[in-house]
Amino acid sequence: MKTGRVKKALTATAILIALFFVLTEACILYYLKSYGYGIKELPQTTLVYFHLSEGFSVDDSGRFIGRHSYSFYNELFEEKGYYKSDQMGLDLFYKKTGNKNDDHHHDFVLSCCNEWCHWFRLYDLTDDMRIEDFTD
Repeated sequence: MKTGRVKKALTATAILIALFFVLTEACILYYLKSYGYGIKELPQTTLVYFHLSEGFSVDDSGRFIGRHSYSFYNELFEEKGYYKSDQMGLDLFYKKTGNKNDDHHHDFVLSCCNEWCHWFRLYDLTDDMRIEDFTD
């Protein structure tokens, strides 16, 4: 009798987890399509949402899909020797540690998309940089 209850509980839990995962995928795909992307970017975006990836480039121009909170990237860039030297709205300016003499110089800019999306955020990196340059 206990075995039957355990099986039912495990089955119900597995069904709820599968339902959660399917609904999450459907919501992420909906927002990806609204930004002009599709099923090809879905697996990597899911990894970003579940914090298993820092982000991935979607084209060669420096655009990438990353985590919703851009404060995460401050820490990531600091690990690679860059610090935030300035911010204008959603444009964050970074420069190499040690170049503190000139506050108006920056090595690259991280531009954040202003449109709200719970699942991910679109970013642009300048100067032909890619997010993969920072995520070894």
